[in-house]
Amino acid sequence: MKNVELPLPACELLPHRETMLLVDELHSYDRAQGLGMILAEAKSDTVFSDSTAQQAGGCLEEVVVLEMMAQAYACLRGYEDRLSESDPSLGFLVGVRHFNSWRRVGTGEILTIEVATKIQIGEFYIADAVVKVASEPVAEAELKLWVPSAAGGSN
Repeated sequence: MKNVELPLPACELLPHRETMLLVDELHSYDRAQGLGMILAEAKSDTVFSDSTAQQAGGCLEEVVVLEMMAQAYACLRGYEDRLSESDPSLGFLVGVRHFNSWRRVGTGEILTIEVATKIQIGEFYIADAVVKVASEPVAEAELKLWVPSAAGGSN
């Protein structure tokens, strides 16, 4: 297993590129607890932003914040792939439960996304995600993800 030091840019952990990449950096990861912290700036120049986000003071749609949560979790899987010297796995958000959003995220705000694996069953994961601006929680959700192995077997 390779030693890979954090923090790492998200582009080294995810297959996403350019305007599809919504998170910036895997800041920390506790492998034993399955808990990671990812940093991201709420950008207005993504394919997911609405017209109001293009203007100063715009906000991201809630679905964009949900995608950021999924990409944050993908950073953890990508880090595990890097440790095993593999290419980043493809993963799919297949379900969401208990999504709460307390306020919209403004473009330009710096987000901290905390994600933690609750359950893994083969290639399926259930994870909790919390998005914060400074120390203020702005959204949370339980994510259901499918990360098929490249060989078609279990992880």
